[in-house]
Amino acid sequence: MATDAPDSQQQENQTEQRADALRTRIREADRAYYEQDNPIISDAEYDELMRELRALEEANPALVTPDSPTQAVSGAPAAGFAKVRHRTPMLSLANARAPEELLAWRDRAARVLPQAVFRYVCEPKIDGLSMNLTYDHGELVLGATRGDGLVGEDVTANVRTIKDIPHRLNADGGAPIPDIVEVRGEIYMRHSDFEALNQRLADEAEQAGTTPRLFANARNSAAGSLRQKDPQITVSRPLSFLAYHMGALEGADEPATQADLLGYLRAWGFPVSPLATRVETIEEAQAYADQRAAARFDLGYDIDGAVIKIDDRWQQQELGSVGRDPRWAIAYKFAPAEGNTKLLGINVSVGRTGALTPIASLAPLKLGGVTITSAQLFNEDEVRRKDLRIGDTVVVQRHGDVIPGIVKAMVELRDGTEQPWTFPTNCPVCDTPVVRAEGGAVTYCPNLQCPARHLENVIHFAAVMDIRGLGEAIAERLVGSALIHDVADLYHLTKEQLLTLPGFQEKSAENLLRSIETSKRQPFERVLCAIGIRFVGEKAAESLAQGFRSADALLNATEEEISALPGVGPKIAHSVYEWLQVDTHRQFIEKLKAAGLRMEVTDDGSAARDGLPFSGQTFLLTGSLSQLTRGQAEQAIKALGGKIAPSVTKSLDHLVVGDAPGSKVAKAEKLGVPTRTEDWLVEQLREHGAMPEKRERLS
Repeated sequence: MATDAPDSQQQENQTEQRADALRTRIREADRAYYEQDNPIISDAEYDELMRELRALEEANPALVTPDSPTQAVSGAPAAGFAKVRHRTPMLSLANARAPEELLAWRDRAARVLPQAVFRYVCEPKIDGLSMNLTYDHGELVLGATRGDGLVGEDVTANVRTIKDIPHRLNADGGAPIPDIVEVRGEIYMRHSDFEALNQRLADEAEQAGTTPRLFANARNSAAGSLRQKDPQITVSRPLSFLAYHMGALEGADEPATQADLLGYLRAWGFPVSPLATRVETIEEAQAYADQRAAARFDLGYDIDGAVIKIDDRWQQQELGSVGRDPRWAIAYKFAPAEGNTKLLGINVSVGRTGALTPIASLAPLKLGGVTITSAQLFNEDEVRRKDLRIGDTVVVQRHGDVIPGIVKAMVELRDGTEQPWTFPTNCPVCDTPVVRAEGGAVTYCPNLQCPARHLENVIHFAAVMDIRGLGEAIAERLVGSALIHDVADLYHLTKEQLLTLPGFQEKSAENLLRSIETSKRQPFERVLCAIGIRFVGEKAAESLAQGFRSADALLNATEEEISALPGVGPKIAHSVYEWLQVDTHRQFIEKLKAAGLRMEVTDDGSAARDGLPFSGQTFLLTGSLSQLTRGQAEQAIKALGGKIAPSVTKSLDHLVVGDAPGSKVAKAEKLGVPTRTEDWLVEQLREHGAMPEKRERLS
């Protein structure tokens, strides 16, 4: 028995390292796609990474971290626009790629609502930019990007320029005008408009004698056009909009079905996909997806799948969501397009954490209307596994409008001139010998002063701290000129120093310094997120800030104390503790403190919640409830100071089990998490005066 232990431990370590590598890949892809409008991998590759990570976390619940990509909506609000919080979260969609996966999704919903009969609404999945429009008594008052699902960017001035978006809801269409409504949809660009825009940009560049800066694809052109600081630029770009859902709705009766919801949107004056269809069975939904896939390139705009939603809204409410995905909707993704081209070379980039990522350089390949010239290869093992050689003819796979992946090399076409490629032994930027942990997949540059790492840290810090005007180009100038050696130096920059850099004038220098100064008001948890400790995202940073209340307390904390915080598991705790033991990091914290940043939690009224009955306790609901709806239960728990957890982990305090609960119960038993009945929860709510008078769905 004892001889098996090392093997078991080794397997655990390998699983943990694989999960880490997957999270790193996914976060890098999210940042490129959502924040930079510059995707680095295909949708198909991204989905496969998410599938593998989900499977690992489901089999090993202790690996789940609160900021794992499986637990949060991808993307973060970009710097440069005001941040706004959505009234209701904008969730993402789980996906299926085969009929059996679609049936499995239906079966999961049936286990939660075993007596229900489902009908479905099917729509094409447009590849654009998700948008949340808020109307107050019929007037458009806010347009916001999805961001991270909770907080997005305020782009109201720009969405007002889009002809498909009404400034006022139509009151004569037969649908009631609510006091408040969030209308959700997709901003996109038609192929003909995209081509005309690129032609115009090329003509303007030729007349000016400059190099044209053209958009790579329609999705990027839509996102880039919407995020212009000057609405006059946006109005010159041919953007379109399709509405498909609602978030918050106040002061009006909700539509009973998804089909009725689309009817409301049409009546209010929004364009709704003419291809949206209601079907009676899951087999008909599959047939719809197959039809859309067959005609995907004939529409004049990009779609990358079909969205299938359960029609009855009361069923949607009862099903709720799991992690970042609603249980009542799924994206049926189309098979990716493929083509062959030459592998010209492999370059290596260095990221913020020091991770080295190989990038394939490809001979231009036209695929689905987009010219492909590069693809990300992730790591050394990926290149070796696919036996890629410089000069190979490779199969390239594109899904949607993003940079693709290399499926394989066509070995049968080799003529002997192809050259093997070896991963560099030294960092391509600072020449430091690289390292790779035993059993790990990622190779790192260990030099904390590596210029590439330094640059990425500055970019990350500026984005999280909302330092407007400090984008990649300005960061490169600051780092390249040695004006800053770490981000704390930003707070000591002077106007005279900035004016020595190309592109700066009095006004732009003053604006940047003002933005840097303003960032000092960001709360402690934001600073913790911005400094770039591995695995510490927004949720973990918030937990650390609330748990220790100050940088001084955190610096003196033990690894066990950090791990004991709600939502902070052993992995995050170990990473934080190790980071804090490095002398240069501790000095860096002191520099931030001396610069005037908020390094402790200010009184935000949260202390008043400490005395509530459920304060400090986390809950998760599974299965269907009979005495109150899921929404009522979660609202009541929060009113008593409790928190709703995203998944079953060792730190969960209560798993409340209803009918047909699914796999969460087994996971809870394995981890020793207490399970409670609905009767127990009802008794607790009644004892503390939080039990709703009647069972009703919440909007």
